[in-house]
Amino acid sequence: MTKMEMAAQTVVLKCLDIKKDEPVLILANEPLMDIAQILFKAASRRTHKTHLLQLSHFSHRNGLFDPLTRIMDDFYVIIAVTSPSILHSKIQTGTRGHGPRIANMPEISNQTFVRLAGANFIKINRTSQKIKDILSIGKEVKITAPNGTELYIPIRQNTGFADTGLLHSPGAFSELPAGESSIVPDEDKTEGMLVVDCGMGVNKADRDRLVLTIKEGRISRISGGVAAQKLRRQLAKYGPQSRNIVKFGIGTNDAARISGFPLEDKKVRGSIHLAIGNNISFGGHVNIPIHLESIVYKATAEIDGRKILDRGKLVLN
Repeated sequence: MTKMEMAAQTVVLKCLDIKKDEPVLILANEPLMDIAQILFKAASRRTHKTHLLQLSHFSHRNGLFDPLTRIMDDFYVIIAVTSPSILHSKIQTGTRGHGPRIANMPEISNQTFVRLAGANFIKINRTSQKIKDILSIGKEVKITAPNGTELYIPIRQNTGFADTGLLHSPGAFSELPAGESSIVPDEDKTEGMLVVDCGMGVNKADRDRLVLTIKEGRISRISGGVAAQKLRRQLAKYGPQSRNIVKFGIGTNDAARISGFPLEDKKVRGSIHLAIGNNISFGGHVNIPIHLESIVYKATAEIDGRKILDRGKLVLN
């Protein structure tokens, strides 16, 4: 069995626990059809009701077409291997306890996919749930990092969410690779400066750091050369709501590695990330067809004065 096949088996058996005769829908587009085909073969060994649908001309703006979104609830399991993510299209996953179990793998690379086989989902679940509880009862988060990031994030109004990769109940949702605890910050309250290590269009070759100035819960200034120019143009298409800070998260996955791709980097144990744009899928109210995340490495985080991250190391008691 190849490493790719082992990873597909992990998704089908450990993450989704697909049962005999469960209807499964795999959504994919180029250039991710190779991974989708491997997942199709693995799922087909569990159930003959496995379907693979290739999407054409899929984008944030086009979204999923209405007939497809209407039939998706008829499936027990949905695996999405797409670029971009299906989450910020017309699909909604905010209701727990009902509907299909959804594994979302947007823009996943072969190297990241292979590392799914080495993930300890029991440990990821335990750590993620613990941090979720800390976020849920917390009032404020203070972040500093060697790259110059300094943030104040009030979190009084919402409860935390744990992305564990274990999708065994109806309505369960996870992004794979899994491993994060997150919360929607209080609206219009986040303040500070965010210096982006990964995400938001940042490229390793960029000479200037991408710096986001945040006031009253939204990005008020974007600076940093080529990456800044691209980000300003991208957000301009979606209006002022695209600059709202909609999520704060902490990575909890030991198997994840810094790869330069936000999907995996934000899951690296001890990384932190902030997101802008759509947050409907995790309990927020911003419903626009874009969601971008910025990752910071080696951050120190205090929640209500209690240090839970020390330069990228979790220090939970």
